[in-house]
Amino acid sequence: MKATQTEIEYHLLIQSQDSLALSKLYDKYGELIMGKLSRHYPKIAMKDESVILDAVNQAFFGYYKNPTTFNPQLSSLHRFLEIAAERDLKNIIQKEAKHNNKQNLPEDVELENNFWNRIQKQEEDGESKLIFKETAHLLEVILAEHFDESADRDIAKMILAGERETKPYAQVLKLSDEPTDIQKAEVKRAKDRIKKVLERNNITAKIKEIIR
Repeated sequence: MKATQTEIEYHLLIQSQDSLALSKLYDKYGELIMGKLSRHYPKIAMKDESVILDAVNQAFFGYYKNPTTFNPQLSSLHRFLEIAAERDLKNIIQKEAKHNNKQNLPEDVELENNFWNRIQKQEEDGESKLIFKETAHLLEVILAEHFDESADRDIAKMILAGERETKPYAQVLKLSDEPTDIQKAEVKRAKDRIKKVLERNNITAKIKEIIR
């Protein structure tokens, strides 16, 4: 989903370093994103909700400092900030885990972060574009060994990138016109099936090697 006209207006103001626009944007989306992260990470929210608040603040401030990382043609600003906040939350948890010499994160957190960073680099200089294309090709080759259908490969890539929204998966599965409960059920079935293939064939480890 592309950015709304209102989001584009906010984006233009933030590109000019309008701090008031950032404040208004935070009022619009800050609590929504905090609530979503709290639902996805209930143990963290119960233990210390300030960690989630820090992640959301980092996401908004990071966007304010570097607004060119957002492309209104690729996603909504709301979704962009959600992804950024979740990435920052994982980074915070990972740093704390390392500090405490613990492993409290899923094994694929590093993979999701690296996958995200590669995607973000596709709009940088020519060399980065070439690296991105080569990486994308290798990903496609690895996934094609295990998934015949392009839809399955697309879903696998979304899983690896940490996508949690139902809508993108429903679009790939051509379920957009179906009722929400059917979408959720079918998406869950597809994700569970594809995750089993990823785990059984150790695909996550293979992909880690090419996107480090």
